[in-house]
Amino acid sequence: MTIDALEQRLTDLAFDRPDAGRVTARVLSLARKRRRRAVARLGALAAATLLIAAAVVYFVPAADAVLADTPIAGDLLRSAGLTGAGNRVTAVGAVASSSGFRLQLVGAYADSTRTVLLLRANPAILPLGPPSLDPQLSDQFGRTYHVQSELTDSRTGQVIIEFEALAWPDALTGARIALKVTTLKRACASAPFCTDPVSSEPMVRGSWTLRATVGVDESTPLALPAPAHLGPATFNFTSVRSSLATIGIEMSVKGATFDDLQQRVADGRKGTPVFTIDLFAPNGDTATASYSLGEDQRGPLIQFLGYRFGPGNYRLHISYRGSDVDRLLTVP
Repeated sequence: MTIDALEQRLTDLAFDRPDAGRVTARVLSLARKRRRRAVARLGALAAATLLIAAAVVYFVPAADAVLADTPIAGDLLRSAGLTGAGNRVTAVGAVASSSGFRLQLVGAYADSTRTVLLLRANPAILPLGPPSLDPQLSDQFGRTYHVQSELTDSRTGQVIIEFEALAWPDALTGARIALKVTTLKRACASAPFCTDPVSSEPMVRGSWTLRATVGVDESTPLALPAPAHLGPATFNFTSVRSSLATIGIEMSVKGATFDDLQQRVADGRKGTPVFTIDLFAPNGDTATASYSLGEDQRGPLIQFLGYRFGPGNYRLHISYRGSDVDRLLTVP
């Protein structure tokens, strides 16, 4: 085919002329659809962001913790061993009333060794009872924590409950805690407060829930003292840590069994323990909080908690079967 013939055939072909209105409508239609998709994506993104933010606020509540602007009563802090914590104690103020009893959560403190709740009860109550009746403490992850010790004062209604340390990652995120109590026992027979508490009052059933948001103070590792050799036993320090309010000490024991450490020497009364451990502050005051004995396949383990009142040299005194030794702990 010649070029002239091809040119003639192309010239004879019929093409539909584009309709400008239809083209414009199509373009605008596509633009509207793209905008709707974009708006939908933005809406979904905003909803997801709000959900994530809500989750962060719930599971990472550290920013919600309110430190005490005005000091919590000094006697309450001293009784709880929190004088060293100062304004790191979180002011709470939550109140729950049930069955004629009012519980107020005055403050809370947590570090890597313990969690302390400061309450007031009206009427005054006795310690919250055997393990089956212990109050339940939980965090935002649904984990529960065991009571380590309790102290109540029938003259003031003061209640101090110490729980085990909050688990990871509460030290990073802060903790949203809930204290739930279902059973109380009145301390005074006929008055809200008294100096002679009784234990014959019946249990009172009810429902008290107190919530708080607390930060968790980290502890600082300290230098390990030399092992303590007492008779056949050797006490090896495996960890010594200090927070603003607490000194935590862990030891392993060789040359004595778990039962050996719990024995008592008859003295006509309750008996004298063969093993004792005490901590003394730089000014000589007793700084012992509590200790517990455990064991693993290697032998007995000791976990000791003491109160930190401030920086200085603390003296740890250990005695076992008539022998004793001191170890100094330098606390910054």
